[in-house]
Amino acid sequence: MSLISYLPFVILSSLVALYNLQKLRVNHSPFAILVRVSFIIYVVSVFYLIFTPGTYSFGMDILPQTLHVGYAKVVVTPYHDYSMQAILNVIMTIPAGVYLYIFGFRDRPILLEVLVIALGIALFNEGGQFVLDQLIHINRTVDIMDVIHNGLGVVLGFYIMTPFNLLLKTEEKSLQNGKF
Repeated sequence: MSLISYLPFVILSSLVALYNLQKLRVNHSPFAILVRVSFIIYVVSVFYLIFTPGTYSFGMDILPQTLHVGYAKVVVTPYHDYSMQAILNVIMTIPAGVYLYIFGFRDRPILLEVLVIALGIALFNEGGQFVLDQLIHINRTVDIMDVIHNGLGVVLGFYIMTPFNLLLKTEEKSLQNGKF
């Protein structure tokens, strides 16, 4: 593979890192540093997994039926495999839901907003692979089930954090009422 095929990964990762480092200049509390630095590491890791050349297969015993759309290989048989790869696609995006929660949606956990953002993240992941396959041939497989699994991971991550917010609000009310 040529170095040009790694360029989108480098550009996207750099943009995320620069944006979050800029945000740290405004708020450099220990919690903000922990969250922003861990977010940079997470996003760079995910971008490496999905936007660099190669194929990764975790337990695909049954080869799915695929269709070539330009240079991209598109899986045309949804629900063909419930292997470790499906579980890993959900796990990979759970932190995205946690960060979504931390970065400002904790005060209004509206299901429709979370679903739309989760779908956007999932479509960005798979759509990015499709576009990069067309432009620079990163040799990835595009699968609608990956979109569903990625979106599910974001939603799970977001709603895993919701009880923590309810606990914090209860503690804040107790402090204000002098119960603590």
